[in-house]
Amino acid sequence: MKIKGTIGLKEAIILVDSGATHNFLSLDLVQQLALPLTTTTSYGVMMGTGISVKGKGICRGVCISMQGLTVVEDFLPLELGNTDVILGMPWLGTLGDVKVNWKMITMKIKMGKVVIVLKGDPSLSGTEVFLKAMVRALQHHS
Repeated sequence: MKIKGTIGLKEAIILVDSGATHNFLSLDLVQQLALPLTTTTSYGVMMGTGISVKGKGICRGVCISMQGLTVVEDFLPLELGNTDVILGMPWLGTLGDVKVNWKMITMKIKMGKVVIVLKGDPSLSGTEVFLKAMVRALQHHS
């Protein structure tokens, strides 16, 4: 499920992915926001596309806002293509029971006595996002 959110004042496309073993942040976004990067040994990540990508470092305590919810997590920086942020199991595992409606693209999360509903944006999975990612990749490699 994809959602629009922000990191600082920068808009970000966030993928909530229960198949992701870690949280990931776009290398481009790390550079644009000049986020501090703690050195680590290099690591390899198998992307959902089947491509293996190498990375290095970790961004600790990154604050993301989305639909009234603030998330503070550690992220591994990688080249992510058409997504700026992947929230994986490290974050999802903190939520406890979550009610997901895939048809309506919603997640209901209970935090204390408050229920927060995250609504996915179906337009973020379309061609427009793919084209933005292509333009970004071309600019990055030029």
